[in-house]
Amino acid sequence: MKRCVVALLATVLWLSGCAGPGGPDAGHTGVVTGVVLTAPVCPVERVGHECPPRPVAGAAVVALDGEAVRGSTRTDGTGAFQLTMPDGSYVIKASNVGGYVSTATEPVVISETPVHITLVVDSGIR
Repeated sequence: MKRCVVALLATVLWLSGCAGPGGPDAGHTGVVTGVVLTAPVCPVERVGHECPPRPVAGAAVVALDGEAVRGSTRTDGTGAFQLTMPDGSYVIKASNVGGYVSTATEPVVISETPVHITLVVDSGIR
């Protein structure tokens, strides 16, 4: 009888270690990459003359869990960024630099599959 109780307790402890915060998936992280662009970039768009959005170097990028900041970075010279975050749901928010501050947001779910997003902030050109 005593052996059965010990075996049962050992099984329960082993199974409880396989799920939840202490399990093998604890601490798993995923990657969100992206680019921050600004638009419009031409004061007047004309037919036949393209005016694509431009990358924003040095833009602040944060990962929010509700109101809490869980990660942050800045874009490189090409407007690209990368954040490695614990699995979960976040809102990625980018703010451009310079005199006219605007933001763009995108909800993401970070898991085993990498996520790539494009955030377009307002340039202020009218």
